[in-house]
Amino acid sequence: MALNDTFIKNSTKHSGKPAGDKHSDGGGMFLHVKAAGKYWRMDYAIHGKRKTLSIGVYPAVSLAQARKARDDAKAQLAQGVDPSTAKREAKATSASAAQNTFEAVALAWLKSTSAKRTQPVACTLLWRNTSRRTRSNTHD
Repeated sequence: MALNDTFIKNSTKHSGKPAGDKHSDGGGMFLHVKAAGKYWRMDYAIHGKRKTLSIGVYPAVSLAQARKARDDAKAQLAQGVDPSTAKREAKATSASAAQNTFEAVALAWLKSTSAKRTQPVACTLLWRNTSRRTRSNTHD
């Protein structure tokens, strides 16, 4: 039976199981209802191993969004790509891109250089002047 919004909104943990209740939507996707909240999950198998993909938390991820994520994961599986690994790699790539901004690299340099100097104030002044110039150039 496919899930609908009314059922999802009204679903609560009924069983005495500590793991919670599972309500299937088809295609391996299910709503895992626990006392702490409602979680979208998808069971799948790749290379002979059973895995579970975490899609998101209801209501932040709607039924339609969860179904789209399930369909995207199934497309990745059809190409032989593990959706959990792809999700983890995408998250790591975006995190490393955020860490490699000019400001992050410059702050790391400032921290290491000022620790070596007898007058760390000079590094702080240099940082202020440089950051003013770079910020004014980006806002033009």
